Amino acid sequence: MRILIADDHDLVLDAVRSLLEHELPDADISVARNGDDLRTSLATQDPEFDLALIDLRMPGITGVQDIKDLIAEFPEQRFAILSGVAGQMEIAALMESGARGFIPKTMPGDGLVAAVRLILAGQVFTPTQSETDSGADGAALTPREREVLFCLQRGESNKQIARVLDIQETTVKLHLRSLALKLEARNRTEVVVKAIQSGLIA
Repeated sequence: MRILIADDHDLVLDAVRSLLEHELPDADISVARNGDDLRTSLATQDPEFDLALIDLRMPGITGVQDIKDLIAEFPEQRFAILSGVAGQMEIAALMESGARGFIPKTMPGDGLVAAVRLILAGQVFTPTQSETDSGADGAALTPREREVLFCLQRGESNKQIARVLDIQETTVKLHLRSLALKLEARNRTEVVVKAIQSGLIA
């Protein structure tokens, strides 16, 4: 199977890609970091990707209308939306326009994989209200996220963090994804900077 992930946050892109490669070893994963790259990837594929996971907002994709235009432009392509923040009206509009799923970026890794499997099986996935609301308080870090953050502050690599905390490297990437979303950071350096600015670490 072939899956395309489009997102402009490197930490999110890396975490989701690593997670899907680990859980779906037969999947061929491609990535795009903006709307232009996304459209180029979609236009040059024959047949279509089995699934295109698209960030709701990134350079070249500014919201619901752009997603609707994409679905109209590539009617045979199966789309699902990834987003950190979206209201129920936006989700409803996306699903009505033909999206096969809406996956909150704040979902735990196993939930995200389950949603992708469901969509690949031909079903439609929509989150519960609690799933779309989770992670709304950006400063509310879990104990494990704080541990990862402290390691990150010390300049440790993902492999070093995994060894120190006795967790899988893929799990470290998922925690980094969550930290990036909660702190609205684009990379691991910004995670540390914004955590200091927020008073989460000294």
